[in-house]
Amino acid sequence: MSKRYQTGSESPDFDFVTPWGEKKSFYASGGGQKKALFFLRYYGCRVTQLEFREIVAEAEKFAEKGARLYVVLQSSPEILSGALKREDIKFELISDPDGTLYRLFDIGYAPLGYFIKGLSGYLKRSERFEKRIEEASALGITHGLYEGNEQQLPAVFVIDERQNMTYVHYSADIADVPSVDETLKYL
Repeated sequence: MSKRYQTGSESPDFDFVTPWGEKKSFYASGGGQKKALFFLRYYGCRVTQLEFREIVAEAEKFAEKGARLYVVLQSSPEILSGALKREDIKFELISDPDGTLYRLFDIGYAPLGYFIKGLSGYLKRSERFEKRIEEASALGITHGLYEGNEQQLPAVFVIDERQNMTYVHYSADIADVPSVDETLKYL
C-alpha cells in the first residue's frame, strides 16, 4: 500500500488503459492542465451507475474550467466497452479491474457488514446510501454484474497543473461521492 494523500501532496503519475484499448500516461494525457480524478466502484453497482450518469451529463463543466476529467472504475475494458458508447464519454475513462490504481491511491474498503442483511436490515448502510439507491431505482437503474472488490470505496482528487493535490476526498461509504459542482469548486 502507498500512503494516504492529503491536500498539497504530489499526485503520482501512472499508466492506464481505456475501455477502448488505448494505453496512456496520466501526466502526459493531461497536457499540463488541472485534473479531476474520480474513483468510483464498478459499473454494475447501482450507486456507481447513478454517479456515472451525473458525471457524463456534466463533464463539459470540467473543460469550461480548463481541467481534464478522469473516471476510474474496477470494471474490465470488455464490460465498459460493451455498456458504453465511446462517443458519449467526453473524458478519460480508466479501467482498473485488478485495483492497481485504487491501491496506489490507498483507497480503502467499506466496513465488514456493509452489505450483510441482519434481522433489522443492513448492518451499516448510511442514509446517504439508501437515498442514492432510491434515486437509482426511480430512474430504473438495476444492478448489473458484480466486479472487482465489492467493498471498494470511492474517492475524488483534484490536481493542479504542477501535479499537486488541491482537494482530496476519501469516501466514508460507497455513496459518499462529492458532486460535480462540489468538485469544481477546487479547480
